[in-house]
Amino acid sequence: MSEVSLAIQIGHFHPLLVHLPIGIILLAFALEMYNRFRPKTAGDEMILFSLGFAGVTALISLGTGWLLGEEGGFDEDLLFLHRWMAVAFTATTILLFFLKRSKSASVNKLYLPVFVVVLILVSITGHYGGNMTHGEDYLFRDTSSNNIVITDIAEANAHTDIIQPILNSKCVSCHNQGKVKGGLLMTTAADLLKGGDSGSVFDSIDGKPLLIHRMHLPMEDEEHMPPKGKVQLTPDEIALMEWWVNNDHCLDCKVKSLKTSERLEIVLASLEEDDSPHAIIAKELEQVPTHWLEEMNASGITVYPLSEDNPLLIANLFGAQKQLKQKLIALDKFAENIVELNLANSRFNDTIADLIAPFKHLTKLQLQNTGITDRSIPIFENFEFLESLNLYGTNIGNLIFETAQNIPGLKALYLFETQVTEVEKEKFQEKFPNINVQHIPKDAFKAASLSAPVIVAETAFFKDTLEIALENTFEDSKIYYTLDGTLPDSTSTLYTAPFQITDSRLLQAVVLKEGWQPSKISTQKFKTTSVDYIDVALNKLPNEKYKAQEGKTLIDLKRGSTNFVDGAWLGYEGSHFSTTLTLKENKEISSVSVGALSAPASWIFYPVGLTVYTSENGKRFKRIKSIKLPKEEPSNDVTTTFFDMEIPPTKAKYVKVEIKSPLKNPSWHTNPGGNSWIFIDEIILN
Repeated sequence: MSEVSLAIQIGHFHPLLVHLPIGIILLAFALEMYNRFRPKTAGDEMILFSLGFAGVTALISLGTGWLLGEEGGFDEDLLFLHRWMAVAFTATTILLFFLKRSKSASVNKLYLPVFVVVLILVSITGHYGGNMTHGEDYLFRDTSSNNIVITDIAEANAHTDIIQPILNSKCVSCHNQGKVKGGLLMTTAADLLKGGDSGSVFDSIDGKPLLIHRMHLPMEDEEHMPPKGKVQLTPDEIALMEWWVNNDHCLDCKVKSLKTSERLEIVLASLEEDDSPHAIIAKELEQVPTHWLEEMNASGITVYPLSEDNPLLIANLFGAQKQLKQKLIALDKFAENIVELNLANSRFNDTIADLIAPFKHLTKLQLQNTGITDRSIPIFENFEFLESLNLYGTNIGNLIFETAQNIPGLKALYLFETQVTEVEKEKFQEKFPNINVQHIPKDAFKAASLSAPVIVAETAFFKDTLEIALENTFEDSKIYYTLDGTLPDSTSTLYTAPFQITDSRLLQAVVLKEGWQPSKISTQKFKTTSVDYIDVALNKLPNEKYKAQEGKTLIDLKRGSTNFVDGAWLGYEGSHFSTTLTLKENKEISSVSVGALSAPASWIFYPVGLTVYTSENGKRFKRIKSIKLPKEEPSNDVTTTFFDMEIPPTKAKYVKVEIKSPLKNPSWHTNPGGNSWIFIDEIILN
């Protein structure tokens, strides 16, 4: 080994030794200050020893650092300043030792000023050393721009938003203006394109670009990058680097314009950060205990998660008349987890309005048809995440507009039948066009609205006959109904007494009263079933939280409610689902009906397709029919329905039904692209 090579190898000890004199000189200064306030002879001896040791280690660090500088790859100006500041620091540190040791009073006067100079010199020397190693802006670098937040990966710039941050965290410490290892700079795209001593980083070696080739070399290889001992790239980061290089290392391309593989799509998707209010709130909160949710629902307070494994909750106190105050207090324990609160048609009023103040993370608040007035308006400013506020049918007036402009996230304000004037509404809308204000003055309604009739039946499924009753609370009004799918009006059948049906029917009913607007139409499907089952097999088990009675749930002739945690639904996240029904005997099947739930706010959507197969032996199945179901329009309503499919009459003992899920939330959803759910409760064969 040559003398020059040996010197450079010795120089490599510099990073190991350089911190010793820095730490020791700072310790000596601390001891000196302590000794001056609480003087002890032993303290002087300890300080003197520390100064002597600091001088020796500074001298060794200076020597090894000088040799390391001969290796090259450092900014010459910075190297010059760092070296001579180190010389000055070492010399003054040794001088400090002798000043401390001196017995001369005149010499001792120089001791403390020189000590201050030494501290200044060690700071400057360390600063230049840091600049050489990590870049000139290392100490005072603005790192806020390094934290790139990608909210739409398709629109992200491949180099600026994805690749350069990887280089900054794993490569730039050795390839910056102060420390140009291998003659290669990686701080900017232009620097990277210039290449280094080995040429372009995109030149091919063994079939791979140099940049990628060195990442795949064994860790022990001297050319492996990053070097052994440095933080290495993760497999995902290497995959991203390869993807970018293979796409001609484009500098101004968006992700959506580059070719990707299935694995890369997963890696890229993981870089996307959800910046919606729900995502921001969820980061701050922990999961709510299941037993608490069960306690609330058992006590008549409907509370359920926004989605599986999500700490955010929806609370529904719609129509609550009794003990509303106590119920709100009961929810207070996890008020910060509740993002949607429905108090519509309840006894909520100004006297208990303060009870919703703890629900500071609300994004949706429904107060329609409650007793609140302008007196309660100031409380809404507490909800910085509030996006939707429904005040329909209240005595709220124009003061709401002063508060609404101070709610930063507000998107929708419902003011039907309030004291708000159209003039003030128009002024506000002109000033804040991004807030959708829904308003119809009270005097626009010359007649009151009738409540829809209530359909009363023992079950939605039957084998022979079923009796149905219709109820209506309005005096001097009449109920009209249809069973043939047409909309009911005054020419339809007049309801006078309970009636019976003997086959599957769609019942629609409306309340009419002279001088009043018609009520909403009540609708319910009733299904006959003539099939007996031996077994129901599921191709995969439902989610543990929504498994109901597993296969039996599909044939128990019990409809699930709009509360999807009622234990009557099978829930599947991000996957299709199929089931095989084994009939008691061969039957001719001509129709298949599937009961499903939609609750978009909870990421639950109707199926998008159905396929039916039949078999007589359970082994060889024949595809009978497939249909596509319409995609859902934007809505936050919770609804249930049956999807009916007529098939060619087919004899079978085994019927397999495949139910296709949309898999992902639609683009209009608050979390587009997230895994969606399907909830199924009944499959009826006829």
